[in-house]
Amino acid sequence: SMQPDMYPGNCWAFKGSQGYLVVRLSMKIYPTAFTLEHIPKTLSPTGNITSAPRNFSVYGLDDEYQEEGKLLGEYVYDQEGEPLQMFPVMV
Repeated sequence: SMQPDMYPGNCWAFKGSQGYLVVRLSMKIYPTAFTLEHIPKTLSPTGNITSAPRNFSVYGLDDEYQEEGKLLGEYVYDQEGEPLQMFPVMV
């Protein structure tokens, strides 16, 4: 989790319609799946979750300075689905 709690409004926001996140790990891993979680509409102060991520891609990098990583998958977060969604590695 990128945040210590799940309170509505306490989010890690991107400015604009797209953004990038690099997570540096202490050792090399071979992931099999990724999870993405967003608060459900029922807990949203506005009653909608239009700020939730929609289309996203995950890349594997050898280090944080690598220009192009290996594409591990392209996914769509379903705003009508469960708050926590799992996405398998596609390659």
